[in-house]
Order: sequence, then C-alpha cells, then structure tokens
Amino acid sequence: MSSRRLIVAAFVVSGLLAAPLRSASPAAGPAPASPPAEAVLAAAAKEARAGRRNVLVLFHASWCGWCRKLEAVLAEPRVAEVVGRHFVRAELTVFERGERKETENAGAEALLDSLAGSDAGLPFTAVLDGRTRKPIATSNLAGPGTNVGFPSKTEEVDHFVGLLRKGAPRMTPAEEGALRAAFSSR
Repeated sequence: MSSRRLIVAAFVVSGLLAAPLRSASPAAGPAPASPPAEAVLAAAAKEARAGRRNVLVLFHASWCGWCRKLEAVLAEPRVAEVVGRHFVRAELTVFERGERKETENAGAEALLDSLAGSDAGLPFTAVLDGRTRKPIATSNLAGPGTNVGFPSKTEEVDHFVGLLRKGAPRMTPAEEGALRAAFSSR
C-alpha cells in the first residue's frame, strides 16, 4: 500500500474510532445524566478555596437563547481571563424538557429557588463565597422576580458587573472595564 493510501486509511480508521467519543445528537437518544448540584458546588468550592476565589454559579437550560448569549460573552478571551482569575465557574442545568430532563443537575432547582425566588428566569447568576458557599450577590436587581438574566440595558450591565465586583474585591478598574465593554457591545 502506498504511503498516501496508508495515511488516508489511518484518518478513516481514527475517525471511526473517535466517533463514539463525540457528543450524541438529539436523534441518538437521551443525553447522559448530570451530577447532582451539591457535587458540582462542592468541587467548585474546593477549587475556589485553594485559589482564594469565589464561585460564580450560572443556572441555564439548553433551550434558553439568553443563556447561550451569556455563555458566549463569558467565553470571550478577555472576559474568560478576568472571570477565571477571580472565580471558579459552576454551571447548573434546570428546567429541561423531554429527553433533556436527565441533563438537569438534581437539587439545582431547589438551590435556584433559594437564591432567586420561585419565579426566576434564566439565565440566573449568583456569586457564592468560596469558603462558606453563602450568597454574596445575585442577578436579581431588587429581590425575587427581578432577575436581569442577560444584561442588555445600562442598569442591568451595571448590576451584573457590580455583582461580579462584589465577588471579586481585587478586581482592577481595567478588568471591570473589559467586562462592561463585553456586555455593552452586545
């Protein structure tokens, strides 16, 4: 066999072997069950304590467009750098439907209710103390039912950056500016 055919054959075989490792499509059946919220938070808090950071909890669902928009902003390189310096992220899935119901983190909805109130929308964000796991700040503007979700208006961006600031007392003005710019450009 020529070296060219051997290379092509290797790519085909490696592609076939790697195929089961890829995430399943919705047509392939239900998604795997997620770990309980308590386990996710315990791991995040342990990492946060080790790095003298706090925990940034993001409640989301697969069907939530605003959740994906928030996740996209938080994934921007400069934002991810700032958030990673000050927080350990913990993502909890709630309010799923049908076959996706199994992807929810058991106990996450009760935690969301305790932090946000029973009528919180998604996404919902909370900063928890890395040592005690007590809430420092949430995305509620003024109590239950006032979740900013994805911050788009000036007062929402102010509140969202403010909640991050409360959880990151060593955040620099330049870091805060990078966060504001990322949300304001959306």
